[in-house]
Amino acid sequence: MNCYGRRLRRTGPEQLNSRNDLVSSPQRSRVNGWSLPLHTFQFVALLFYTYLAIVGFGIYIPLLPHGWKYAAYAVIGVLFAHHLVAHLVAITIDPADQNVLAKKNYSSPMPVFDRGKHKHVIQNQHCYLCEVDV
Repeated sequence: MNCYGRRLRRTGPEQLNSRNDLVSSPQRSRVNGWSLPLHTFQFVALLFYTYLAIVGFGIYIPLLPHGWKYAAYAVIGVLFAHHLVAHLVAITIDPADQNVLAKKNYSSPMPVFDRGKHKHVIQNQHCYLCEVDV
Protein backbone atom coordinates (compact mmCIF):
# COMPACT_ATOMS: atom_id res chain seq x y z
CA MET A 1 0.00 0.00 0.00
CA ASN A 2 1.29 3.42 -0.88
CA CYS A 3 0.12 6.37 1.21
CA TYR A 4 1.50 9.83 0.49
CA GLY A 5 4.57 8.39 -1.20
CA ARG A 6 5.47 6.10 1.74
CA ARG A 7 5.03 2.39 1.87
CA LEU A 8 3.18 1.17 4.95
CA ARG A 9 4.56 -1.78 6.82
CA ARG A 10 2.41 -4.85 6.69
CA THR A 11 2.54 -7.90 8.83
CA GLY A 12 1.92 -11.35 7.52
CA PRO A 13 1.82 -14.88 8.81
CA GLU A 14 5.07 -16.45 9.90
CA GLN A 15 6.88 -18.66 7.47
CA LEU A 16 6.45 -22.27 8.52
CA ASN A 17 9.94 -23.22 7.35
CA SER A 18 11.80 -20.60 9.35
CA ARG A 19 14.94 -21.33 11.32
CA ASN A 20 13.02 -21.44 14.61
CA ASP A 21 10.48 -24.14 13.79
CA LEU A 22 11.57 -26.09 16.85
CA VAL A 23 12.08 -23.95 19.90
CA SER A 24 14.41 -25.34 22.51
CA SER A 25 12.69 -25.67 25.84
CA PRO A 26 14.02 -24.87 29.29
CA GLN A 27 15.20 -27.83 31.34
CA ARG A 28 12.68 -27.29 34.12
CA SER A 29 9.19 -25.88 34.21
CA ARG A 30 8.72 -22.70 36.24
CA VAL A 31 6.12 -22.84 38.99
CA ASN A 32 6.01 -19.16 39.92
CA GLY A 33 8.25 -16.10 40.23
CA TRP A 34 10.49 -17.80 42.81
CA SER A 35 11.46 -20.64 40.47
CA LEU A 36 15.09 -20.70 39.46
CA PRO A 37 16.66 -19.28 37.37
CA LEU A 38 15.42 -15.86 38.40
CA HIS A 39 14.89 -13.32 35.65
CA THR A 40 17.14 -10.26 35.41
CA PHE A 41 14.13 -7.95 35.73
CA GLN A 42 13.43 -9.43 39.16
CA PHE A 43 16.82 -8.24 40.38
CA VAL A 44 16.35 -4.84 38.72
CA ALA A 45 12.90 -4.43 40.32
CA LEU A 46 14.23 -5.38 43.76
CA LEU A 47 17.12 -2.93 43.46
CA PHE A 48 14.80 -0.17 42.23
CA TYR A 49 12.31 -0.81 45.06
CA THR A 50 15.14 -0.69 47.61
CA TYR A 51 16.52 2.50 46.06
CA LEU A 52 13.11 4.20 46.20
CA ALA A 53 12.64 3.15 49.83
CA ILE A 54 16.06 4.46 50.87
CA VAL A 55 15.72 7.73 48.97
CA GLY A 56 12.10 8.29 49.99
CA PHE A 57 12.40 7.44 53.68
CA GLY A 58 15.99 8.55 54.18
CA ILE A 59 16.23 11.74 52.11
CA TYR A 60 12.95 13.19 50.87
CA ILE A 61 10.69 12.71 53.90
CA PRO A 62 13.24 14.11 56.40
CA LEU A 63 13.41 17.27 54.25
CA LEU A 64 9.69 17.97 54.76
CA PRO A 65 8.48 20.44 57.40
CA HIS A 66 8.12 18.96 60.89
CA GLY A 67 4.32 18.77 60.80
CA TRP A 68 4.28 16.82 57.54
CA LYS A 69 6.91 14.21 58.41
CA TYR A 70 4.72 11.84 60.41
CA ALA A 71 1.88 11.95 57.89
CA ALA A 72 4.31 11.37 55.03
CA TYR A 73 5.94 8.44 56.85
CA ALA A 74 2.50 6.90 57.48
CA VAL A 75 1.11 7.38 53.96
CA ILE A 76 4.27 6.41 52.08
CA GLY A 77 4.90 3.54 54.51
CA VAL A 78 1.41 2.11 53.94
CA LEU A 79 1.82 2.45 50.15
CA PHE A 80 5.23 0.75 50.20
CA ALA A 81 3.95 -2.06 52.43
CA HIS A 82 0.85 -2.57 50.24
CA HIS A 83 3.00 -2.70 47.10
CA LEU A 84 5.44 -5.14 48.69
CA VAL A 85 2.67 -7.51 49.84
CA ALA A 86 0.90 -7.35 46.44
CA HIS A 87 4.21 -7.98 44.66
CA LEU A 88 5.08 -10.97 46.86
CA VAL A 89 1.60 -12.46 46.41
CA ALA A 90 1.77 -11.98 42.61
CA ILE A 91 5.12 -13.74 42.24
CA THR A 92 4.15 -16.57 44.61
CA ILE A 93 0.93 -17.61 42.84
CA ASP A 94 1.13 -20.26 40.10
CA PRO A 95 -0.63 -18.61 37.13
CA ALA A 96 -1.53 -21.86 35.38
CA ASP A 97 -5.11 -22.71 34.47
CA GLN A 98 -6.85 -25.33 36.65
CA ASN A 99 -6.88 -27.85 33.77
CA VAL A 100 -3.14 -27.40 33.34
CA LEU A 101 -2.49 -27.71 37.09
CA ALA A 102 -4.26 -31.08 37.14
CA LYS A 103 -1.90 -32.52 34.48
CA LYS A 104 1.27 -30.51 35.05
CA ASN A 105 4.42 -32.30 36.15
CA TYR A 106 6.92 -29.74 37.41
CA SER A 107 9.84 -32.18 37.53
CA SER A 108 9.80 -32.93 33.79
CA PRO A 109 11.19 -30.56 31.15
CA MET A 110 8.82 -28.41 29.16
CA PRO A 111 7.66 -29.93 25.88
CA VAL A 112 9.01 -28.59 22.60
CA PHE A 113 6.53 -26.85 20.29
CA ASP A 114 6.79 -27.92 16.65
CA ARG A 115 5.51 -25.21 14.32
CA GLY A 116 5.41 -27.74 11.50
CA LYS A 117 2.47 -29.51 13.15
CA HIS A 118 0.55 -26.53 14.53
CA LYS A 119 0.66 -22.85 13.64
CA HIS A 120 0.05 -21.54 17.17
CA VAL A 121 0.47 -22.98 20.66
CA ILE A 122 -3.20 -22.43 21.49
CA GLN A 123 -5.84 -22.97 18.82
CA ASN A 124 -9.57 -23.31 19.40
CA GLN A 125 -9.08 -23.11 23.17
CA HIS A 126 -6.73 -26.13 23.16
CA CYS A 127 -3.08 -25.92 24.24
CA TYR A 128 -0.85 -28.20 22.19
CA LEU A 129 2.02 -28.04 24.71
CA CYS A 130 -0.03 -29.11 27.74
CA GLU A 131 -2.61 -31.12 25.77
CA VAL A 132 -5.50 -29.58 27.72
CA ASP A 133 -8.46 -27.34 26.92
CA VAL A 134 -8.03 -23.86 28.35
